[in-house]
Amino acid sequence: MKNEVILQFSGGIDSLYAAHYLAQRYDQVHLLTFNKGYLHFALKANQINVQLLKEIHGQDKFVHRLIDIKPFFKELGVKTFRETKEKYGNETAWCMPCRASMALGCIVYALEHSILFFSDGANWEQAPSGEKILVTGDNFPEFLDIIKNFALEYKVKYLPILYDLNTRQERRDILLNLGAKIDFNSLDREKKSIFDIFRRDFYRRVQPICLSGYLIHWKRNFFNVKEEITPEKIVNSIQPKLETIGKKIIKDYFEQKGFSLEKILQERESLLT
Repeated sequence: MKNEVILQFSGGIDSLYAAHYLAQRYDQVHLLTFNKGYLHFALKANQINVQLLKEIHGQDKFVHRLIDIKPFFKELGVKTFRETKEKYGNETAWCMPCRASMALGCIVYALEHSILFFSDGANWEQAPSGEKILVTGDNFPEFLDIIKNFALEYKVKYLPILYDLNTRQERRDILLNLGAKIDFNSLDREKKSIFDIFRRDFYRRVQPICLSGYLIHWKRNFFNVKEEITPEKIVNSIQPKLETIGKKIIKDYFEQKGFSLEKILQERESLLT
């Protein structure tokens, strides 16, 4: 098996640092920037940081691809949004299926390119706890365990390598010293303001902007109100969807390509032993 790894790559602090970190440990890092559709903009804004990574680690160290996961997200999140929102709230209904769709994209890519590992920028500092405002439920360990166990069913290993590696401030400082560009919203600002949207810096992007997600978090982003989200809500919402809709998405994907998913998994069996 090739000494390669897949990384969910927005180009923000966490995924950018993860790319830098993984480049020192793998022969090649596949940077996947996902397009989920639905008010997802500036998808190529991270090119400036991709070029920086290549200058630091070599032109052949990275493969960067823009992957369309809109069909995945539509099935996993959009079609059931209203129903899930009523039971679990906005973020659980919209953002968790989005992140799960990215995981499906990584799994499919891993199976197609004979790669064993994938990672992302998940970290403990952005897991909801205490009174912190700028946090998201996809950083809960419980969510990551769901992704890890689901991926293993397809002979793919999910490695949340950043989770407790260091702090976001340390990552931010290292990246700035390397010459990386960082979004205005990713600088050291604990509170956001509705008036940010009138600042020119707000629109200078070096990572994609998910406007739909920004609006989903309207209470947090506009009024600094902590959102009600728990590990239990996420587990009860996303796990059944992955076991039914998620598995069907992967099965249908390979059937449409004319490949036998069963044969691919049989060939990968020895990789996990």
